[in-house]
Amino acid sequence: MTEMSDDELRTRLSRLDPAPAGSPVDPVTSPRAQELVERIMQTPETQTVPTPDPTDELAARRRRPWLMPLVAAGLLAVVVGTVVVLSGGGRGGDTSGGDAATAAPTTLDLSLPPSDVAGSCLMFDVEFLAQMPVALAGTVTTVQPQGVTLEVDRWYRGGDADVVTIAVQDGNSVALDGVDFRAGERYLLTATDGVVNGCGFSGPATPDLERAFEQAFAG
Repeated sequence: MTEMSDDELRTRLSRLDPAPAGSPVDPVTSPRAQELVERIMQTPETQTVPTPDPTDELAARRRRPWLMPLVAAGLLAVVVGTVVVLSGGGRGGDTSGGDAATAAPTTLDLSLPPSDVAGSCLMFDVEFLAQMPVALAGTVTTVQPQGVTLEVDRWYRGGDADVVTIAVQDGNSVALDGVDFRAGERYLLTATDGVVNGCGFSGPATPDLERAFEQAFAG
């Protein structure tokens, strides 16, 4: 490395000095330097508060409308999630209660006619059959001394229940026109004012009775 002379070093350093050449330089102990130091020490420290830019405030106001839907959507998601957890609707929750309520069958309650009704029977006729307000087909599921339960597979008129119960009146037997109800067998029934019609207007689902029902309730 080439050694520089003192004059050359001073020349290079002077090029790096931002102060212009010939500027007066006071020693630190001079009165002027002491005055500058004292003035700096007595100057209170202040914090500059930036002046708000009106354009920034206007831009912020323009951005606010689209923030509200996002906040509302977030709140809605929290509420929906809470409802799902509380109601057990989440994955792995117990939904048996909801399924049971949905699958609960509807029931129509009827009763068998009194034992003396057979003495006032009308002759069976399809025209009379067509006037019956309730007509259905179903299979007997249970037979008990107090009544019969049928599972309906077809409604011809007057209802839409899934199950029909037929109660026994006056301690009579579980029979209709002398025909006993049997579990697992299918029957065609008509009813008026909540009472099953006898006299051949209700009975086992024979081909002849099925044809009569089709003809009477075809429309």
